[in-house]
Amino acid sequence: MRKTILKAYAAIFLLLTLDVAAYCFYKISLRGYYSDVILFWLWFFGSIAVIILFWKKAMAKLLLGAMILALIGSILPMMLPFFALVFSTTPFGLRMTKDLNENYRAQIVGYSVMAHPVLQIIEKKGIVERQIIQCDDAQLPDHNADLKIRSAKGIIFDQENDRTLGVTLFYGGPNIKLTFDKATGKILKQPNPTDENQL
Repeated sequence: MRKTILKAYAAIFLLLTLDVAAYCFYKISLRGYYSDVILFWLWFFGSIAVIILFWKKAMAKLLLGAMILALIGSILPMMLPFFALVFSTTPFGLRMTKDLNENYRAQIVGYSVMAHPVLQIIEKKGIVERQIIQCDDAQLPDHNADLKIRSAKGIIFDQENDRTLGVTLFYGGPNIKLTFDKATGKILKQPNPTDENQL
């Protein structure tokens, strides 16, 4: 029984490590916001189970010590890493998620107490997905300065071609249309509606 639990824990740890590395280097993760959250908590509770079952072993004590040190280390620098961990491994970091179509989903997330939430557009690829665009308030068009990403009530898919992807941030009044360059992830400059009215 203990060997089975240890093998399952090792598999979860390896999967979590690969998931974190893939996201850090390639912005690829398991499909869906909550899949990563669930994987993290499976590892966390698996770690507690392994520590309890193998407490007499030195490795169990080292694992507990490493977890405590990691927690303390995340709290010391103004608690910023700690809040980033809490927000990224719980629903508290997710403001909104929306399936745009069969190929893309969008989400508004905030993983820091020092920065406002950002818009992310994610490409679905089977059981994994890849973040292709991230946009913050500073990147929004100047003529929409009063509207912030965190205030959006919805995200609507507009259009896609080989080069661009367009979405609308819905506010219930004036909305923001954003067209992204898929190669760079940057917003393509769009005309100010007031300028168009003056032509």
